[in-house]
Amino acid sequence: MTKKYPTITLVIPTINEIEGLQVVFPRIDRNLFDQVLVIDANSTDGTVEYISKYKDVTLVNQKSRGMQNAMMEMLSIVDTDYIIEFSPDNNCIPEQLPDIVKKIHEGYEMIVVSRYLDDAVSEDDTLISGFGNWMFSKMIRYLGKYPVTDALTMYKGYKTSIPKEWLFKKYLSTDLIYEPLLSAYANLQGHKYIEIPGTEPARIGGTSTLPWFKAGLCISLFIVRLYLRKIFKITL
Repeated sequence: MTKKYPTITLVIPTINEIEGLQVVFPRIDRNLFDQVLVIDANSTDGTVEYISKYKDVTLVNQKSRGMQNAMMEMLSIVDTDYIIEFSPDNNCIPEQLPDIVKKIHEGYEMIVVSRYLDDAVSEDDTLISGFGNWMFSKMIRYLGKYPVTDALTMYKGYKTSIPKEWLFKKYLSTDLIYEPLLSAYANLQGHKYIEIPGTEPARIGGTSTLPWFKAGLCISLFIVRLYLRKIFKITL
């Protein structure tokens, strides 16, 4: 009897990513997935035209602004058991996608590709982003006692149902915290969690627009809220 594996959607958010896409997209084994979904935030550099050439890829227009909103819009579209997030700017190595799929088949509910586990490194870190990720990961590990070494990475696979849970949405009321919340929340709720090492190459094209001060404040507050919930068993 053939084992039935969970269904998986590969989600790729884009905004003017033509340079990175031309390098990484042809290397993606799309046969690994039941659906490949690109959600585009009004690109003007040829990204849409490039993706449109691939008839086995679903292309949707993002209605709101920001990465977190892209992920929430994606959740209303995807109906597979799992989602794998993939950055098209060369930060994610396509050849590591089979490793994530393998862990999904092994029953893990949250798989994070960590840039700081074992010999993996980030070739794209700035002083600010590197320090921020170290600090937030340490806060989650220390306060929550969770095995999180890379709080900010988007390269992860997870059960689609996790970010649809009512408590996750309650914590998501604060902006800019989708990725670190996924890792911390999955541990809080006892979902089967694992990290695998994966180096992050330097980005190709585009620039990071994350407002680091605002993001840092939002992430710090939500980590403290999660910790208090764990200790006092209340929703804050």
